[in-house]
Amino acid sequence: MNIKRLHRNITNQFASSFRVPEWLWKPLLLLFIIAAFLPGLQAQSGAPAGKSPTATQDTQKLKIETAQVIEYFKEGEREKQKLSGNVRMRQEDILVYCDTAIMFMDDAILIGNVVIEQGDSVKVFSDSTHYHADTKIADLYGNIALENGKQKLFTRQMRYDAGNKIAEYHTGAVMDNGKSQLKSKHGYYHVNEKMVFFKGDVVTTDPDFTMRTDTMTFNTETQTVNFVAPTLISQRDGKIYTEGGFYDIENNFAEFDLNPQYDKEGQRGRAEKMRYNGTSNVYTLQGDAYIDDPTKGQETKADVIFHMSDVDVTILKGNAFYKDSVREIYGEQIRYDNRNKNYQLLGRGKVIDGSNIIEADSLDFNDALGSGLAVGRVEWIDTAGDYTVLANRMDYNKKSEYLFAYGGFEDAENGRPMMKSLIDRDTLYMSADTLTSFKPDSIHDERILLAFRDVRIFKKDLQAVCDSLKFSSADSIFWFYPIDQKPLMWSDTSQFSADTMLMLMKNKQVDRIWLRQNAMVVNSEEGKLFNQIKGRTNTIFFRDSEAKEMLVEGNAQAIYYALDDKKAYVGVNETACSEMKLYFEDRKVQHIKFYEQPTWNFIPMSLAGKETKKLDGFFWEQLRRPRSIEDLLFRKIIQVNPEEVLDAEDGK
Repeated sequence: MNIKRLHRNITNQFASSFRVPEWLWKPLLLLFIIAAFLPGLQAQSGAPAGKSPTATQDTQKLKIETAQVIEYFKEGEREKQKLSGNVRMRQEDILVYCDTAIMFMDDAILIGNVVIEQGDSVKVFSDSTHYHADTKIADLYGNIALENGKQKLFTRQMRYDAGNKIAEYHTGAVMDNGKSQLKSKHGYYHVNEKMVFFKGDVVTTDPDFTMRTDTMTFNTETQTVNFVAPTLISQRDGKIYTEGGFYDIENNFAEFDLNPQYDKEGQRGRAEKMRYNGTSNVYTLQGDAYIDDPTKGQETKADVIFHMSDVDVTILKGNAFYKDSVREIYGEQIRYDNRNKNYQLLGRGKVIDGSNIIEADSLDFNDALGSGLAVGRVEWIDTAGDYTVLANRMDYNKKSEYLFAYGGFEDAENGRPMMKSLIDRDTLYMSADTLTSFKPDSIHDERILLAFRDVRIFKKDLQAVCDSLKFSSADSIFWFYPIDQKPLMWSDTSQFSADTMLMLMKNKQVDRIWLRQNAMVVNSEEGKLFNQIKGRTNTIFFRDSEAKEMLVEGNAQAIYYALDDKKAYVGVNETACSEMKLYFEDRKVQHIKFYEQPTWNFIPMSLAGKETKKLDGFFWEQLRRPRSIEDLLFRKIIQVNPEEVLDAEDGK
């Protein structure tokens, strides 16, 4: 109620009470109002300043304690009082101060510098107030301020229920706690419960953010804002939207739990629940968390996402997925350090980087250096080279395309790394103590594969062992090297040996095999009688994955057991020449050509004896032959069955 309205109300009351002519009561009223604002004017009734009659105090709920001037009026049986100058009144624990008070029955009109106090907790200031003593409700007008501790509420019109300590306003107000300001059209302030309800065009302004909503609650003790309606929080570098949650202003901690979303410098995020800890500057997205940054080509998903802004580290937990313009990462937990350009997979995960796919129990990769370490059941797939490496640990460098694998995929201590590749429409498996792959320079596309110590190869129709191996993608040649033992190769019932062996690949098929120095090919159907071909070098030519020709050069020698039409041995041929060429059909020798003064000798089986004839350097090795993929996996080859061992010994 403003002063003009108060003037009108008092005018009407006096006009109806005294029933005097208008020409008389208007001048009298004017004098009355002037007297009310003249300090030191004494009451015409003669009552002493600062005191009120005992009878009046006993009957009033709002008791007068002091006033400079007290005037009395009577309307029929009802008394009215006007108090002026340093007025102070009390009702139980409620103290009222003002410049002027008009009191009648249980009501009081308070004018000028009005203050209502309740203990040490609440002070309410206003220009004017209509106080209802029977209900302890005050209607305040003008420049209003409600103080409760650090909280200050400013408005132009408010109702305050002093009995229940509840304030309400409906014409707009501002609450200030010294740091933040909160505006709303409507509000209810429950002082005892320390809770404020804001409604209609709610705006919170803080040095760190601006918040807009329609409905909100605020706990003045915990300094906590609760969102119960669609809310938009704007910061310097982004916005947050939510339809429910809370914000702890004192501790700078927020939780948004109903359809929360955010947009920060083009980065968009959503989750079932979001949290922000301003003290540690950590953001948490929980439940179907998703972050998308089209400007950087990044996409992130996880059950929970943590982002530590101070160190620029992001952690993804549970069904984690990260994608950028270079790679895709899947895992149980992903940690990405944007400042140091380093990411980690903690728990089983997979990285797709161009043509390379790597899966491991844990992985640490430095983007700046291009180097990484994968540990635990490591699987590396090169889709461009069409090969896979399995190991326990793997070092690699993306820039130099270097890869070093060691330890077994399933057995880290006793196992060995293994490579597999599709050859001749079948998978070739290779293991060694260590496997290394790299590009010798950045100019050419050549890749080199090195296998060191105890190399073993298994394919259904081809097996091999050697001390070390090299493969170059430039010429597609496998080099088999000796260190302690000669390299060996087996195909079906044939064994190939030499000081050095080479195998040429074309279109994912074996095209040619070279046996260099002390080359020997041994063949036996039952492991007792052996066909043998020896020379300085042997070259086997393949077509459609089958051996078709063999060229033996330099001191060529052969022992060949002849069969009749019934597959019975009829004798043994011994041949020597400078060069010979063998032709195969259905994996069997069809005919042989001998060059440069060949010599031969045929011995019937009756004279040849039961023991096989042997060329110098003959040996028949079956213990080293891998017979399954399992024979490749461990440092000590799995032993064959006893019968095979006896058969092998008989053939020596």
